[in-house]
Amino acid sequence: MTEQQTDTDQQAEAPGPESAADFEGGDRLSTAPRPESSLAVPRLGTWELLRWMWRQLTSMRIALTLLFLLSVAAIPGSLLPQREIDPSKVLQFYLAHKTWAPILDKLQLFDVFESVWFGAIYCLLFISLVGCILPRSLAHFRAMRGRPPAAPRNLKRLPVHASFRTAAPAEQALAAAQKRLKGRRFRTVTGADAGGTWVSAEKGYLRETGNLIFHLALLGILVAVAIGHFFGFKGARLVTEGNQFCDTVAGYDNLTMGQLVGPEDLPPFCIHLDKFTASYQDSGDQMGQPRTFDAYTTYYATPTSKPKKVDVRVNDPITVNGTNVFLEGHGYAPVVTVKDGTGQVVYDGPVTFLGIDANFTSSGSIKVPDAKPKGLGFQGYLLPTAVTVPGSMPASVFPAAQNPVLILAAYAGDLSMDAGESQSVYTLDTSHMTRLQVKDKTNPAGGNALMLSVGQSATLPSGLGSITFDGVKQWAQFNIAYDPGQPIALGSAAFAVLGLVGSLGIRRRRIWVRVSEQGDGTRLIEVAGLARTEGATPTTEVTEAAETLAAQLTVAPSGSAPEERVPEERDPAEPGPAENDKQQRKSTPRTGASA
Repeated sequence: MTEQQTDTDQQAEAPGPESAADFEGGDRLSTAPRPESSLAVPRLGTWELLRWMWRQLTSMRIALTLLFLLSVAAIPGSLLPQREIDPSKVLQFYLAHKTWAPILDKLQLFDVFESVWFGAIYCLLFISLVGCILPRSLAHFRAMRGRPPAAPRNLKRLPVHASFRTAAPAEQALAAAQKRLKGRRFRTVTGADAGGTWVSAEKGYLRETGNLIFHLALLGILVAVAIGHFFGFKGARLVTEGNQFCDTVAGYDNLTMGQLVGPEDLPPFCIHLDKFTASYQDSGDQMGQPRTFDAYTTYYATPTSKPKKVDVRVNDPITVNGTNVFLEGHGYAPVVTVKDGTGQVVYDGPVTFLGIDANFTSSGSIKVPDAKPKGLGFQGYLLPTAVTVPGSMPASVFPAAQNPVLILAAYAGDLSMDAGESQSVYTLDTSHMTRLQVKDKTNPAGGNALMLSVGQSATLPSGLGSITFDGVKQWAQFNIAYDPGQPIALGSAAFAVLGLVGSLGIRRRRIWVRVSEQGDGTRLIEVAGLARTEGATPTTEVTEAAETLAAQLTVAPSGSAPEERVPEERDPAEPGPAENDKQQRKSTPRTGASA
């Protein structure tokens, strides 16, 4: 034992101050830090904090989280009616849920895609994708322009390895390996080191390209949504048979215009609803289920253009001046004539009612504020196919208007339409009105309400007037939308699928071929591979490359003469020189794989 080793052993046996302090009571080792010691945690300044927040925001984990949150945030937009799509259904929801509807409205759940919280998630996702894509694109660009890495010294340590010996020159072996790998579209580079010469090859760069295309396509979809939000518009208009709609701000029931869209940007077209028809299953288990909806319309692309007739159907919109017109809904509008106490006709025409069940029982109100001596109002229901059971109120049993009956409660007084507050056209404010006694003595089950069939009239008490049920018309709701971002969104979706296929289908891997000189004058050819992605070990490519090179490098180098050898006595069981030479020329590769 040397003097240096003795000093080292003595130092190891003698406990230092820290080791002695680690014992509590002399019998137990403790790894707890000293009470007086403390770790110095550096404080984050403003710039460091911003950098930390930026790194967190642009991480893949946060991007996936924001994408998931955006998907979750869109769920209420699918479950709850949206004002920009169907404002009439929002009103129906208000009527059916008078407690919850105002709360949901304050949370902007009827305008999900225009809400502040949805926009915040959208903006954060946009920023996260940009911050994630830019550095990855630069790194991928550098990798595409770079060279494959040099071959490792010990290829046997790689997961896939094959080797064989050959008498061919190193230059020939190297050229054959490079040609083989280039023929398989590998990017190759050659080099030499202390261990010999080598060829390095890499393939599968398009995997990361596909990944970047996918993320860029997601970014393109977000850009398309932003373009549609700023430069597009959406609106809805309910049109009754015989009426028309023109694309003006005043012509819409509900209109949402982009931030950069003005009234002058609306295309000047008009649509006239000539007739609306709907068919329903009239027998079997699916009786009453809708089958077809047809809105026969005449539209004018411009005020001076010729009219064109077209049948608008569900999921089959018409396009006018780049604007899509969709058929979104339909319903019934009873046609009534109201006379006041002086005998003057104060209202004559259809009134829009909203369906509230599968058989299209529809509710609505009729408002006549100019009637004299008092304003008149009616609130009630339209039953398209009414069936009356003795002792009970009639009910609709089929959605088509086969036996329409109008049931109305009558009111007189101030309709509060001049108070300055907005009112729904489908409900009646009866706070300043008196309900009239219009009970039909011949139908006690009908209650205090008018029950009219088509063509029937009813006289109001106290000489306040009369109402006549003239018939039923149908209405159709059209959704009008202009979205200049749709082509961008469609192209981005196609590129997203293409990028995803490339990202999942392409494997990135590396293959090295090393040629090293051996003591017996032969060359050891080693072939090894490494996958850059999980589950993509290039076992087959390495084996095929080794077998191909072994077959090509069996010819002896040109210009070399065999050495003269003195015959020696040998054991008959041992192979002769000819057999040894044959085995050496065959050069069968030896392959192996390690986990």
